[in-house]
Order: sequence, then C-alpha cells, then structure tokens
Amino acid sequence: MADHMAPQTVITTEEALRTEILLNQALIDILIAKRFISEDEIISSMQKIKREREILREGWDSLP
Repeated sequence: MADHMAPQTVITTEEALRTEILLNQALIDILIAKRFISEDEIISSMQKIKREREILREGWDSLP
C-alpha cells in the first residue's frame, strides 16, 4: 500500500518533478502492456505536442 504524506509536508521542486516522471513512466508502461496504446502512438503524440508548443512559443515571442 502506498505511504501517504502529511498535508503539511513540503517537497522540493526536484523531488516533485522526479515523482511526476516516475508516475508518467509507470502509466505509459501499463497502457502499453495492456495494449491500450502503442509506443509509436506515444512518440507521435509527444512530437505533436512539441510542435504545438514551439508554435505557441514563436507566437508569444513575436508579441511587442
């Protein structure tokens, strides 16, 4: 069973990021193992999101 942290426990940004990465990887592994999604679909989606973020960033950079 998972350990629960007390609500007033403070963690570093680095620890939060590491936890997020582990959680995301675990979810991706489960989805692929259960054949809900393929690795190619994950990679394709990541590339799409990266392109969209680049477009948004370019739009913000062109503002006065």
